[in-house]
Amino acid sequence: MRKFLFILLVLSFISIPFATAHPFTEETIPSLGSNAPVGTSEVIVFFSEPVDINFSEIKVFDSNGNQIDNKDTNYYEDGSELSLIVTTSPLEDGVYTAAVKVLSKVDGHLVPSAFLFGVGDVIVHDDDLSKSLVESEIIFFPEAGARFPGILGQTIVLGAVIASLLIWGTQNKQLIKEELEKVEIFHHGKFMSITGIGLMLVFISDILMIVVQTVRLETSPIDVIGTYFGTVWLARTIITIILLGIWFGMDKKKTLSKKNQIPLLVTSLVLISTSSLIGHGAASEQIGALALDYIHNLVSAVWIGGIIYFVFTLLPTFSQLKEISREKMSLLAIPRFSIAFIISIGIVIITGPTLMWFLESDVGLITESVFGQLIILKIAIAAIIVGLGGFLQFNIQNKAEKNFSTGKITVHKKLKKSLRVEAILGIILLGVVALLTNGTLPAGEIQKVDAQEIVYGFKTMEFSENAKFDIDISPFSSGINTILVKVSDFEGNQLYDSEQIHVKISNPSKNISPIEVPIEVKNLSDPIQFQGELTFGFSGEWLVEIEAQRTENANESIMLNLLVKPRLANIQTQIIEYDLPENAKPLFAVYDGKDSLWISDASAPRLWEFSLETNEFTSYSFDGLATTFLTQDNKGKIWFTDTPRNQIGFMDIENKEITTKTLPKLDPVISENTPLFLKADFDDNIWITIVNKDKILKYLPEEDTFEEIGLPNKQSLPFALTLDSDGKVWYSTTGAGKIGFIDPQNNKLTQINTETVLQAPEALIFDEDGNLWIAEHTGLAITKFNPILETFSKISVPNEEALPFGMTFDKYGNIWFAQHTVDSLGVYDPDNNDLIEIPIPTETSFIQFMASDGNDNVWFVEQQSNKIGTIKMTEIPVSISQVQESNNVEIKYTELASPLVALGIIATSLFFVKSINDKRRLNSLINS
Repeated sequence: MRKFLFILLVLSFISIPFATAHPFTEETIPSLGSNAPVGTSEVIVFFSEPVDINFSEIKVFDSNGNQIDNKDTNYYEDGSELSLIVTTSPLEDGVYTAAVKVLSKVDGHLVPSAFLFGVGDVIVHDDDLSKSLVESEIIFFPEAGARFPGILGQTIVLGAVIASLLIWGTQNKQLIKEELEKVEIFHHGKFMSITGIGLMLVFISDILMIVVQTVRLETSPIDVIGTYFGTVWLARTIITIILLGIWFGMDKKKTLSKKNQIPLLVTSLVLISTSSLIGHGAASEQIGALALDYIHNLVSAVWIGGIIYFVFTLLPTFSQLKEISREKMSLLAIPRFSIAFIISIGIVIITGPTLMWFLESDVGLITESVFGQLIILKIAIAAIIVGLGGFLQFNIQNKAEKNFSTGKITVHKKLKKSLRVEAILGIILLGVVALLTNGTLPAGEIQKVDAQEIVYGFKTMEFSENAKFDIDISPFSSGINTILVKVSDFEGNQLYDSEQIHVKISNPSKNISPIEVPIEVKNLSDPIQFQGELTFGFSGEWLVEIEAQRTENANESIMLNLLVKPRLANIQTQIIEYDLPENAKPLFAVYDGKDSLWISDASAPRLWEFSLETNEFTSYSFDGLATTFLTQDNKGKIWFTDTPRNQIGFMDIENKEITTKTLPKLDPVISENTPLFLKADFDDNIWITIVNKDKILKYLPEEDTFEEIGLPNKQSLPFALTLDSDGKVWYSTTGAGKIGFIDPQNNKLTQINTETVLQAPEALIFDEDGNLWIAEHTGLAITKFNPILETFSKISVPNEEALPFGMTFDKYGNIWFAQHTVDSLGVYDPDNNDLIEIPIPTETSFIQFMASDGNDNVWFVEQQSNKIGTIKMTEIPVSISQVQESNNVEIKYTELASPLVALGIIATSLFFVKSINDKRRLNSLINS
């Protein structure tokens, strides 16, 4: 049973109470250790929790140690306190240091850190990066020293009052009724002494905390109190003073009663809530985590505070009794205390791992960090305490019970020795907790350049007629790669007549003829494995031919068609924005196939032309009210919808003339049409969605006639249109949550009737493989639809307020999507299943639609800020040395914690039943 209890403690102490938070760096722009383009003029840092701008700053230094920023640190995102920005003059080639100092709004810790970044054609060495990372404090020793007395004091006070009510308050006192009055007076005195010491420790801690914070911030105590931490500190100090007043009132009484202990209990419960308000639970901004943190404060007081009460109050009280009464009362107290202890452990068994899951669920980070080492130290101390607790039950209690009939039992003295050791260990344990309280979580201590783990490399197994090829290419990116090839028969044995292979690489699309790759046997003791260096000069599709040379049979060969592309983390992005020359509401953009982007204007009857060569805007007006959506036909005409005027039109880009056409009235004619999206098909017919009438119009310009196609559902709200490779016109219905297509030859409509209901499907786009991508506007996802299998694959976006909309593809085949209610773009790599967000410098940009030009550069339209923008992408090659091979089996936190939680619940239940039986048996034995 003791083994079971030890496992419980190992599990429960993974997450100890009183753990407060620190704002560590989650992301930087420029990113840690990466190279930003020349001309970069701002540094942005994102944090794990809110920071106070009044005591936070970013400083940027050049390689000579000169501060070069504009000293204008401010919040980066409007309404968010999770990121800071500082501007600089345009930076030239070089390595720069960003020194960051932030004040946590949660726990009041002033956290310094630093990171390096390069600009232009420079190299940032790994050694430099590691030096910059260690500047961030892992444990805040002054704060730990200031808070330790408070942690100990509140544990003593709350533990004493709870233990007094549960153990002394429920104790059968018939055995000592003759000495009861004297004992009650003595118990009262001891209780007041121990709680008085606890309250003084809390008060001293309060003073030390404000002093340390004042020195840290180099400001006045009044300014400190003005922070969130200061507000919580002030509340804590007021509660401490109230507790001291209650204590003085109780001290005037001769004895303790349940009634006069209640105010002390209630106020102590409020006191420990202040620890939770500046804890990790509060930093997570999740009510569940905050509640779990509070429960931890409570149960630790029951356990450690209960031990301190037992040894310094209850046992001295028993020493006032006659010898036989003293021993009997000590014996009876053991199972009573065990019951309270086991209940506390049972609660921790459930809540501890859950709280840790909220805070950090990466087992690798936990075990590699100083935080994890402190956890191990706690577990070791806790194991000793548990062992002593087992000694109480299985040695002292059992022996005393066996010797009871002889009248010679010795419990009191043994209990005192054992519990004193436990109390000292408990205080040491709280000291370790104080270090954790003021230490950094593993994610903040072990920071990675990229938050998302990237698995590099390409592995495949291919078969020829008589051979098997195991191929491993690493890191599988542009640049130099290592290729490992293992050639064997189908049973894994060496081909008896083959001792060498040939590898050739080519790129037909760029007219690169096959190039021989030098290959040699990797290990002479294993002649079936070959190794060489394979160079992909750039991202794109490459052909790799591998041929096993045979002497007695025909050669065995295979051909690999490989798509080489950078991971999202290896693409350096720069946002470049262009202001429109007049006030406008730019909405939609289309590339004309030559040199210009054409942009609609929802605020005026005009089209904007943006020259990609000169970066200049030109506007063209017409008789109407607005332009909304655009398309281009095969003749180069730019078509538009004028939604409020119920008309469509086109711009002849050769002579810059605009022609408009009014749409026919559609049933029900009592309401005006609301034309929205339009699309030109392969025959230059124009398709228009009428969003308010469940209809799609087909306009035939040569015949100047309209054809009407009705949708099968009412309130369908047809929205977007696109074409597949066969020329079918696909549509989305944002109201019905459906997609479908129309055959332009006969106008036959087919709706995809699957069980999947899309949530506001709006923008549509086909990829090169024929998959249809759908932006689920309120479904917070971009969804891939396979038209052949009729299957949907949903990729959720990370931001719950994003509202994904327009989409386009970049030169690497990644899909970019607008998030028009947040100032960031999303980008998803369908080949590697990676998704990240790219922040937009301008606030309230309101980006709804995107486009790609002839070089697959991504463009976007900022409606509210009256701008268009583009993303300059630079590939960062991955060297072979950056790829770390690991054969470690990943341990998932849930897989580790779940069985231990179940085991813990079972074990604590058994111990609880045992303690109840012990209590009943001893009561019966002693009172008989």
